[in-house]
Amino acid sequence: MKRKLFTILPLLCGVALVMGVSSCDDPDPGPGPGGDDETHTVSYLDGETVLHTEEVEDGKTAPEWDPSDTVTDKTFLGWYGEPTLTHAYDFTTPVTDDLSIFGSFVSYQEDTRRWALAGSGQTELLRASNWGTVFNDEHYMVKEDNDSANIYTIEINLFSGDQFQFTDPVIDEETGAVSWGHQRGGGYLVEPTRDGTEYFSVGGGLGADNYTSNITANVDGRYKFTLTTYPAGDFQKDDSPETYDNRNYYDTLEWVRVGDSTESRPETTTTFFMKGAEITSWADLQNDHTLMVETDGIHTLNNVYLRASDEFMFASIVTDTASGEVSEGNAYIRGSNLTEESKALVTGEANMKVVVDGYYSFTYDAEAETLEVTKNDEYTPTVASYYVDGNFGGRSWGIDESLKLTQNAVDPDVMELATPITVSAAGEQLGIQYYNAELASPYVDFFGSAYVAVADASYDLSAANIVFNTPGQYNISIDTYSHIITITPVV
Repeated sequence: MKRKLFTILPLLCGVALVMGVSSCDDPDPGPGPGGDDETHTVSYLDGETVLHTEEVEDGKTAPEWDPSDTVTDKTFLGWYGEPTLTHAYDFTTPVTDDLSIFGSFVSYQEDTRRWALAGSGQTELLRASNWGTVFNDEHYMVKEDNDSANIYTIEINLFSGDQFQFTDPVIDEETGAVSWGHQRGGGYLVEPTRDGTEYFSVGGGLGADNYTSNITANVDGRYKFTLTTYPAGDFQKDDSPETYDNRNYYDTLEWVRVGDSTESRPETTTTFFMKGAEITSWADLQNDHTLMVETDGIHTLNNVYLRASDEFMFASIVTDTASGEVSEGNAYIRGSNLTEESKALVTGEANMKVVVDGYYSFTYDAEAETLEVTKNDEYTPTVASYYVDGNFGGRSWGIDESLKLTQNAVDPDVMELATPITVSAAGEQLGIQYYNAELASPYVDFFGSAYVAVADASYDLSAANIVFNTPGQYNISIDTYSHIITITPVV
C-alpha cells in the first residue's frame, strides 16, 4: 500500500469589521470585536477525512487530541505534520495559521510470516546464520498470542561489529535452497541512540536503502528485539515483484538491552576476497585468484587481470581460530579505502573500476583501513592450455588430449569441451588443469570446486574437486577472464 498525498485544508482568513473591512491582505488584522484574540482552526485528519477540529488561539499550542473514541477499527500510531507521515508533529509548536495534522492509522491484519534473524558476526547465532545461509529454530522470532497485534520477539547476544536484520525466509521445499523474503532492516529500528550512546548504527552491507540496510551493534550485550508488523500497510518498492522489496511505514523494531552477553567473544581471523560483476559474477568465490593473503595485518592479492568495464570490491570471511569454523564477514573494502595515489588507477567510492585494462596488485592495511593499488605492466602470465581431468567414466586422473578445451566460436573468453563427459557413478570427480607439457613444471594451475559459481544438486562443491552426485552426461567450460567453471547437464 503506497502513501496517498492529501490536500492541506485552505487557510481561513480572520475577518473583523470595525468601521470598515479587514481583508486577508492585512498583515495584522488585530483583535476582533470585543477584544477577543484571533483563533485558528486545527484539523485532525485520517487520510482526507477530517475527524475533529479545534479552535486554537494565535500563538498557543494545539492539543494532542485522542482519536481512540472516534476511530475504533484501526490502530492509531501518532500524529504527523505532513500527509506523507514522515515527521511526527511537534505539539510544542505555536499555532499561527490554520493547520492540518495527519494521523497515522492502519487496519489490523494477521501476519502469517515467520520472521527470523539473518546476519554475520562473532556470536554463535550469527556465525551459524552466515547471512541467512542457515535458519535453525533458534533464529526464528516467537510470535505473541495476540488477536489484535502482530508482535514477534527474540533475545540474542551481540558483540560490537556484529551485523544483522530480520527476514521472512523463503525455502524451496524440493531443493532446500534458502533465499530472503521480506526484510526489516535498520530503517525500522527505534531509537538506535539512547542517553548519548549509539548502541546501533544503520547501514553497511549491500542494502539499497535504510529499510533493507544492516543493523550494526556498537555495544556488547544481550538484547531483546520486538518486531511489530502491520501487513495492511505493506507495499512494494517501485512496484517491484520481488518479495524482499516489500516496505512498510508502520512496522517498528524496538529493543532492550537486558544485560551482558552470555557468551565470550571468540578469537577469530579475517581475510578478504575479491568479488565483482564479471570477475566472479558477484558470486562469493574464494580461491587462489580472488583470496587475499594476510601477513601481520597486511592483506595482499597480486597480478589480477581486470578490465576497465568490470565493477568489483572486496568482501570478508571470518575464521574461528579454535574450531576452524568459517563464516561470511561484515567488513568490506571499497573505493572509500583507496589511498590518494591509488585513485589515479582506480575509480569509485563504493564499488571500484580500474581506469584501463591490465594486471593489478592490491595491498590492504587492516589497521589503517587503506587500500593501495599498483598496475603491473611488467607482469607476463604463463601460457598453457586447459584440460578437463578426473576419474569419471572409467578413466583415471591424467592429461588426455581428447579432453583439451577449445575456444568458443561466439565468446572468445570461453574455453569448452567439444563433447560432453560421461559420469558413470556418483562420487566420480573432476577439475580443470592449466597445463603446458613443454615446461619443467607442466601443471601450471588447477581449477576445482572453488571456481564454480552456481550450486546444483547434481554435484558437490564441499571438497577441492568437483564431486558428482548424479550419473549422466555433462558439458564443461571455463571462462578465461573470471576462471568460472560452468557445468551443464545434457538433457
